[in-house]
Amino acid sequence: MRLVLRQSFPLGRFHATPWRINPFDDRFGEWPPSPWRLVRAVVARWYQWRREDGAGANPSNEDFAELEALIRALCASDYAFHLPAHARRGSPLRQYFPTALEWKAAMKTYGTSLAQDNYWCVPPTEDGDVWWFIEGENWTTGLAEALDRCLERIAYFGRAETLTHIRRVEEAGPDPNCTLTEDARPSSAVPVLVPQKAARREDIERVTQEDEAARDIPQGARRLYAARPTRPPTRETPNRPPMRSNCHLIQIALGWAVAPEPRAVVRLTARFRSAVLKEQRRIVSNGSEKVPSWTALSRDMRDRISHMTGKDADGNPLRGPRRHTEFFVWWTDGQPTRLLVWRGACSFDEDEQTAIFRAATRDISWAAAGSDASAWKIKLVPLDAAVPPPSGFDERPAANWEALTPYVPSRHHLRGGKPRPAEAIENQVRRELRLRGVPGADQVSVEEFTKPTWVAVHVPRREAAARSFLGDRRGYWLRLRFEHPVPGPLRLGHSSSFGLGLFGPAS
Repeated sequence: MRLVLRQSFPLGRFHATPWRINPFDDRFGEWPPSPWRLVRAVVARWYQWRREDGAGANPSNEDFAELEALIRALCASDYAFHLPAHARRGSPLRQYFPTALEWKAAMKTYGTSLAQDNYWCVPPTEDGDVWWFIEGENWTTGLAEALDRCLERIAYFGRAETLTHIRRVEEAGPDPNCTLTEDARPSSAVPVLVPQKAARREDIERVTQEDEAARDIPQGARRLYAARPTRPPTRETPNRPPMRSNCHLIQIALGWAVAPEPRAVVRLTARFRSAVLKEQRRIVSNGSEKVPSWTALSRDMRDRISHMTGKDADGNPLRGPRRHTEFFVWWTDGQPTRLLVWRGACSFDEDEQTAIFRAATRDISWAAAGSDASAWKIKLVPLDAAVPPPSGFDERPAANWEALTPYVPSRHHLRGGKPRPAEAIENQVRRELRLRGVPGADQVSVEEFTKPTWVAVHVPRREAAARSFLGDRRGYWLRLRFEHPVPGPLRLGHSSSFGLGLFGPAS
């Protein structure tokens, strides 16, 4: 007669240590679950069933005859398994448990004992069920029903934290993928403890302190070997946000242990832009392992990433307003809270969104070149499309605007320490507002509300030789007042596409 058992682990773990093995010396972990453990669990639950059935603490001889017949059927059977393909051994847990009271430092307290908990991770789904195939000649319908009553009462299996649900089923189940043999080959075979065919009730019911049980293989048991099924290769399923239609703004929340300084805005945005461009080059080159440089791409590939690079296939800057992608850092109460990727003229296509989200999976450093970059990391978390855009990016006009990041003049307004009236800061602001087509640019009021600060600016790669003296500029904190409300986003000055000179509506 063949019995089929189906066992699940709702918490996704099977905690167990093989018989009489120190957990710290356990090389394999008990997997598959040993038939010896199942037989002992069934016998323990038989006593519980009989107590509930009215037999009390002293079952009759007839009851014991049923138990011994059940034990003979279990011990004389052959066992096979179908193990879940994606089960794997988890990292051991180590915990200190209190032991006997003892004196320590003139006070009485509990001693501690370090214990290691080994376990196997099992998917808590139907695909994670363990199937037992038990085949023997001693089974009868009555013994199978008695087994059902015992299985119904097994609440845990192995350690007490291994909650389980095990039942006999009528279905044939999947084909076995793990059988038990006496051959220790192949080398990947693991030992499994099973009952001897002639094991007695006294053997099954022994506790580990008894002499007959205090050995690697207790009396009444034998050791067989199981060849576990080969685990298929695992791949991480990327949790990619759904593609957004008509998307002009992607918001990414910033997490940090040390907040970035305003002077480091360009370092953060430029490094994130580089990560996005790397992912986009990988995409257009069909995911090649070695990501090609921009010059190694074909003209068609360069054209596909032109809105992100800001230059066409020949390397010339894109003409026209808001055609290239811009990167900003949004500040709330003086703290950087979001990284904004924005483009006004055309929305982000699927490849561009994919590149942005992939780049956001890695931390970005805002440290200066040559310093310890690992100490100044920013964690990026893309926000859902339902998160409203910050003020200034929501198309709501405002008359008063205040700098969130320092404004750096595009031209020098001093010569030899003396001001150049034509290149005064207010004149540069008005000129750039006119070029951007902002209404009321000639009447805007410009004022400083705090002292200037030094900030890092973006230096193109072609000017790398001049990077040492072009890397930092003086930035100004400005307020702009228009006669009539104007829409945003409003960004002005040097490196405005990298987050400097970003203005937000002010009360």
